[in-house]
Amino acid sequence: MKKAQRSIALLLVIVSILAMLPTALAASYTGIINTDKVFFRKKASTSADYYAILKKNTSVTVTGSSGDFYSVTYNNRKGYVMKKFVSAAPSPATNDSKAPTVQSKYASITSATTIAALGAVPSATKVGSTGNNVAKLQQALKLKGYKITVDGIYGNGTASTVKAYQKKVGLSQTGTADKNTLNVLFGKTTPKQTATPTGKTTTAATDPQMKGITKISQISVPATTSKGSSGKNVLALQQALKLKGYYKAPINSKYDENTVAAVKAFQKAKRLYVDGVAGNNTIKALFGKNASNYTFKTERLDWFHGGASRIPRGAIFEVKDVRTGRTFSCKRLFGANHMDSEPLTKSDAATLKSIYGGHYSWNRRAILVKYNGRVYAGSMNGMPHGTSTIDNGWPGHFCIHFYGSMTHGTKKVDSAHQAAVTRAMSATW
Repeated sequence: MKKAQRSIALLLVIVSILAMLPTALAASYTGIINTDKVFFRKKASTSADYYAILKKNTSVTVTGSSGDFYSVTYNNRKGYVMKKFVSAAPSPATNDSKAPTVQSKYASITSATTIAALGAVPSATKVGSTGNNVAKLQQALKLKGYKITVDGIYGNGTASTVKAYQKKVGLSQTGTADKNTLNVLFGKTTPKQTATPTGKTTTAATDPQMKGITKISQISVPATTSKGSSGKNVLALQQALKLKGYYKAPINSKYDENTVAAVKAFQKAKRLYVDGVAGNNTIKALFGKNASNYTFKTERLDWFHGGASRIPRGAIFEVKDVRTGRTFSCKRLFGANHMDSEPLTKSDAATLKSIYGGHYSWNRRAILVKYNGRVYAGSMNGMPHGTSTIDNGWPGHFCIHFYGSMTHGTKKVDSAHQAAVTRAMSATW
């Protein structure tokens, strides 16, 4: 009896130990890194140190699963890679039917000359997806004339091609092959058109607020405005947009949703920063001259007293280095104690690096951050580290601090960052 009890106790101990280990897969298989600059980490955490930064199409052996990470072996080291950066390709030797595959019948199709020949519209896919649906999408894009490899792996290259197609047909440029994008690509529907302005529409000839205005030069250059503004400056903005054909609603001197939509359309056409705010660059492109008040008031953003939510995760914003005057665009990644951000494009990453003399650096620099028509005093470093999500030539993210923000590691206010924030308060955009 006692022997049986000891056996049961030992079994319970073993089960408890196994429960604490990462979940094992049915069999190991080969995974393919589907994007560049992927961290091969020592632990299953985005804050853990890493052994190496893996390039796209690097092969790793997937041996288990732990939360958002796969446990993998690479160069005889055991470590972890985030699941979303691994596309699975089981080795024939494993005969693991449960592991996803990147092989596809569409990869070998060479005789199809029309998208209709590919058959039914595939299911929606996105970065990290693999298999026949991805390969059919890639083959359709190839038939449209895009240079793309039909491999059944939805990596950043496929996402970029999808974005290019979405831009061409006037869809939202998400890089995700959603149902609407696929239906348009496969000829099942036409692109959904931008909604018309609420209420009736007018033209430059029929709107009573135009008062015979037929040229931009007849309109006084307005001050900068944004959503919620009203008065003569918005009137002048709407009149100019009406002449250019972007503002369809009746002119009402109110910066409403119709005005925001018209400004965004104009900014997109002129390849300006698209934020729906009639800032100086937008006014200059529209009128040929600077706005009558082309500077923004620099504000102090108190990070732990409402400031952390002022610029939400995923927001696109602009940064201006106070000392050099150079500007670049960014995207907020995450960050609780301060704002972790990524340069938006390779060009933006190059500008950021040039601000530090062509090198990566932890040095603090005074900056101005412009978002949604407002400018805030901040401080940044120029050292890429941790997680990255954009193929921008910047291997990680970098830190932006505001008044009262803290570092992630020490959870203390950094005096050097705060000194830079103070310097930025004396600067203007």
